[in-house]
Amino acid sequence: MRLQFLKCREAWLAAIIDDLDQGNVYEFLKRMADCHRVHLFDVVTQYRAIFADDTSGNEENYDGGLLFSWAMHRITSHLNTLQTMLPKTTEGVSLAIILEQCMYCAMSLGWVGLDFRGLLPSLFEASVHNLFVRNMAATVENFQLVLDSHRWVPLPSVGLASKGSNEESEDDLAPPYSLMEHPPLAIFVNGVLAALNELRHCAPINLKSVLALELVQALQTVSDYLVLYNKTRMLRDSESTLFLSMCRAFIEIASPYCIRCFSRCYPGGVNLTELNKAIEAVCNLVGRTASGLARRDSGVNGAFGYDILPSNRPSLNSSNQASSGNDADSATVVENGGPTNLDNGPQIAE
Repeated sequence: MRLQFLKCREAWLAAIIDDLDQGNVYEFLKRMADCHRVHLFDVVTQYRAIFADDTSGNEENYDGGLLFSWAMHRITSHLNTLQTMLPKTTEGVSLAIILEQCMYCAMSLGWVGLDFRGLLPSLFEASVHNLFVRNMAATVENFQLVLDSHRWVPLPSVGLASKGSNEESEDDLAPPYSLMEHPPLAIFVNGVLAALNELRHCAPINLKSVLALELVQALQTVSDYLVLYNKTRMLRDSESTLFLSMCRAFIEIASPYCIRCFSRCYPGGVNLTELNKAIEAVCNLVGRTASGLARRDSGVNGAFGYDILPSNRPSLNSSNQASSGNDADSATVVENGGPTNLDNGPQIAE
């Protein structure tokens, strides 16, 4: 009778899951978590109530592990579905909400001994990593396309926007307005900001080093492409001057700014990067040496002799924004055992 009860419940629950619309991955995974949270809990409770007289110990012992095996079957099916469908999610906020739903489901099932929260992080870490890699690859590709079609004509200098008070500091994460003089760099920085805005919603601590290396690799790819562009293009003197000016802006402004933004998702993450190696090729191209850059008042730490980030960690609210789109809502990233609210990073107006 116990076996027949579980067979019927399995067919009923499987039918409910199959009836869910799989066309929308986000909605499907949310509703699947809700179904398992409610119905799996009910089935276990009903089973124990109906067959309470037969209980002489744990389910694994008195019924040959029948209830335990069936519950593990349903949980395994849930995890396999997540593993298959999470890579289809293209937004960080969607991953964060699905993770929250799954955690709530596992916590609720913990009341009947079926807490599976410890099995979820690896699945979501893989999805977050793949999403960040895809976004950074698209960012680098867009930069290359824009650079290839860029016309080297001088653009008006862009000054700082008026703030009403002179409170500019190195802690401010407002986009550097000077990058608007170099459209390819503005495109690249906007792409990095977009990737980090997706990451901030769901930033697993275990991925700090891996994602830092992905960012460094993107910077190195841009650096190498600038060198290749210089070798393969015949530029007039005026065009060469503008090109070298953009290379200097990449070294002194864009790269340190990207690193500072990354540190908002992962405080201390900048210490894992090797910016000096990543942009060494383009530094050599413009004739910048470590001793020469060390004499500058501001800049990048490491082989170039000036600071990427200030020693004091910047505040979490940036007052200046120059965005081409609507900002996302604030999200929570768990870091160092506690939540940190991050505001959506601004983008450079193209």
